[in-house]
Amino acid sequence: MTSENLLNCLKNNPTTYRSKLTIPSNINFGLEIELENVSLKTAQRVLGNYSKKWQVKEDQSLAKYNNAELVSPVLRNDKNTWIMLKNIAEAFQKLNPVLERSSFQINFDGSLLPTDADKVKFLKLFAMYEDIIYRFSKGEDTEFRTSLTTYAYPIILEMKTFLKDEEYMIAKYTDQKRSGICFKEQKDLIEFRTPNSTLNPILWQNYITLFYYLIEYSKSNKCSLNELNKYIERYGITYLLENYELEKKEKALKLVNNIYTNIDDQTYFMDQYLGL
Repeated sequence: MTSENLLNCLKNNPTTYRSKLTIPSNINFGLEIELENVSLKTAQRVLGNYSKKWQVKEDQSLAKYNNAELVSPVLRNDKNTWIMLKNIAEAFQKLNPVLERSSFQINFDGSLLPTDADKVKFLKLFAMYEDIIYRFSKGEDTEFRTSLTTYAYPIILEMKTFLKDEEYMIAKYTDQKRSGICFKEQKDLIEFRTPNSTLNPILWQNYITLFYYLIEYSKSNKCSLNELNKYIERYGITYLLENYELEKKEKALKLVNNIYTNIDDQTYFMDQYLGL
């Protein structure tokens, strides 16, 4: 996709909620949605109208506030899933929850990255495009949430310091809650924690699509480990969040062209990234 093609696609194909994504139907994923100004009882009552399989619990990172965390069962890419998620999103939107300290989390089966080498290469790819991913993950907000520095801090500078210590690298991002990416060892999950939360189901679909294809691209021969290493070695910017807020259209297009083959996936990503 070129910049000119992008503008034409965005003009002629406005983003809408999809009845099915392009990811495989047999891929398992789960969602965790944090809300403030919503009580546990209210959340349980609302969810009960759509599914009995979701869990509602208090989020410890929001313990000082009236909050609820919605934890989905294992989900698949099918029509029923997307109908349910759209209904849930719209129901909670009506409650006017506060999202300023919240995150949106996606879990994929750990079997998608079966070896340590796969995990290492993925972490390096994530670090290389972290600035693009974080701006994209601001969602509908104009700024990053303040608690991002505690619960979803960027990894690029840490990766630079222990680039050649792969065993430590994996351990560093296993069973922790400080970064935007985590390997959950006990449950064998890959967790993505976005900088900002959202109750926009179109954005939910965009996040799920992005992180699945990011994982898949990291395992392909097209993803150059040498290029990833060089990028991280040379990285020298320290004012990370300020830098991550900047628009970098050409780098975003490079990521889009690398990981997606479907024009709708490319268009939906760039529409959200550019904040159109």
